Amino acid sequence: MLKNYRFKKYLQSPSFQVLIRILFLYIQQQKIVRRMYLQTSSYQILCMIGQGSSHQVFKVKHNITQKEFALKIEKCPKQGQIESEIKILKELNKIEGISQLIDYGTTDDNKGFLIMPLLNCSLRDLVKCQKLSLSCILAIGLSIIKTLEQIHRKKILHLDIKPDNIMIQETIVKNSQQELLSPGFIKLIDFGLSQFIGNSKCLSNVFFGSLNFASRASHRGEQLSYKDDLESLFYVLIYLRNGKLPWSQRTSMKSQDFDIQQIGEIKTSLFNTMTLSKKFPLEFLKFMSYIDQLKYDEIPKYSEIKDLFIKMLQTTSLSTRMDQFLIYSTQISCNQLGNQQKIQIQAEKQHFNNNSIDTQIQEDVIDVEAQVQHLYDFIGKYITIQIKSITDIRY
Repeated sequence: MLKNYRFKKYLQSPSFQVLIRILFLYIQQQKIVRRMYLQTSSYQILCMIGQGSSHQVFKVKHNITQKEFALKIEKCPKQGQIESEIKILKELNKIEGISQLIDYGTTDDNKGFLIMPLLNCSLRDLVKCQKLSLSCILAIGLSIIKTLEQIHRKKILHLDIKPDNIMIQETIVKNSQQELLSPGFIKLIDFGLSQFIGNSKCLSNVFFGSLNFASRASHRGEQLSYKDDLESLFYVLIYLRNGKLPWSQRTSMKSQDFDIQQIGEIKTSLFNTMTLSKKFPLEFLKFMSYIDQLKYDEIPKYSEIKDLFIKMLQTTSLSTRMDQFLIYSTQISCNQLGNQQKIQIQAEKQHFNNNSIDTQIQEDVIDVEAQVQHLYDFIGKYITIQIKSITDIRY
């Protein structure tokens, strides 16, 4: 009697439910494996590596070449999303910033699938294991803008730009700008929600995209266009810089419609304020304002946007070199000073660092001229070997 009671209690326990769920997924995976072998014997499914609301992603191996790829398959037959994505990817063939279509087809039960190169690290994965520098984030932005320019030339909207859909070739970025700006190093994936601009009328009165990264127009149920992809990228860059977004934790238990409305209102209230761009150079405000001023049917001036990001990268690079020089010159001074002077310099250095954090002096809001003046004032207080004025500084 007691054993039966314990057994019934175990059947109702969360651990047993989890076990059943795992077993169910395994059985489903094996069914897909068998169907794939019936459909095409070229690939062997190894394991599941991810899933979305309407699809699953598996790691597969080519039986002849032994190369590994990613297989994306619909959860339910005849959903049409994979078919639409295949059509989009064919249009975007040979664009370096797009993960290319390797193969596609349908299973015996009419589930569409496609096969693409296996990319192991997304931007969301990357920020979990390392903090990205400002120059690295700006390089990512510039790379994605170049890719969006080519996508939009085909009159295609991505409509789901988020860290999960931006992949890199390696898990660790060693030389940020050179690697991130090299052709094809960053890949934009998942065109399941993508539409041709002429078909975007069907997107009216519905929310389209990811809750955290969708544009304000999507929250309002308006017709979407090129500017909405840029706005989503804008939110991605803020996320990479801060590790979160101001509305990330604002979801409630009421309803999805309530969350869509609430987060949309927060985005609208914060857009064009310093709250979102305070950890970026001042030029980043121009990017934000430009997005806001674009009309629905207006094609963005990508050359101007790219020039803006290049300018921010140059400014950030100069700022970083100045900060490194400041530390180096202080170390030289300390070698020639007495204990009392060393204590004074360390106190001034700590004060400078604290101010940098509070006002984002280091590589953020302050412009180059202001940093030069700040460095000049700092150097003038202490003995140095050769540097006597700001004009003696060489980069």
